[in-house]
Amino acid sequence: GIFATVGISACSGLASVYTEKVIKAKRPEKQQTSTSQQYGLAYTQVQLALVSLCIMGVYCVFIELDVIIEKGFFYEFNGAAMLSVFVGAIGGLIVAGVLKYADAILKGYATAFSIVLTGIVSMILFDTHLNVLYFLGIGNVICSVFLYSAKDLDRLLC
Repeated sequence: GIFATVGISACSGLASVYTEKVIKAKRPEKQQTSTSQQYGLAYTQVQLALVSLCIMGVYCVFIELDVIIEKGFFYEFNGAAMLSVFVGAIGGLIVAGVLKYADAILKGYATAFSIVLTGIVSMILFDTHLNVLYFLGIGNVICSVFLYSAKDLDRLLC
């Protein structure tokens, strides 16, 4: 489990940094011809969505085709499922905007903050019991955001 978590974290960090590099890279100014165009972020997001839709479509055909033919493609696709799809789509657009206008480190902090907020809301609404390690993690997130955003921290502390 630990090696999987470390591997996932490393892959996520590398993907974030590479994506940020690609999005924010300054391309040399060339003569715009009909074959070389600069596509925007929204167009790139649509391309990625279409590719993932094709991949999942092939998966459905090979794995779940008999169930789809028998019961239909939208069998038991209720309001909660539609809400989940909507939230995922909005989350993807928000991540794209964060990467375009911020950086990968701030995206990581936003993710950590959302995990902390989810735990606290879960504790309030669903009576989830959070242990000491969770609260130590909250302190770690707060300290890391403070250290990242503080200016002249060494002058203030020393």
